[in-house]
Amino acid sequence: MNAKIESNLRKLAKTSLAMNFVKKNNGEWNHQNWLDFLAEIKRKGYEPIDPAQVGLLLEEKKAQYLTVKA
Repeated sequence: MNAKIESNLRKLAKTSLAMNFVKKNNGEWNHQNWLDFLAEIKRKGYEPIDPAQVGLLLEEKKAQYLTVKA
């Protein structure tokens, strides 16, 4: 993976953006929500970024969210 892509993913993971997205959507989202999130993080400067890795990050945050919520 490209170093800039990896760097952007690491920076994103250190923010609350992903968890805020998961919380806002109560751990569930549709494709349009996903596309909107990708557009938001790109607007915030996290580009280039690997959407598949962002998806994995969201799933990780979702698991944390649901564990705490349970």
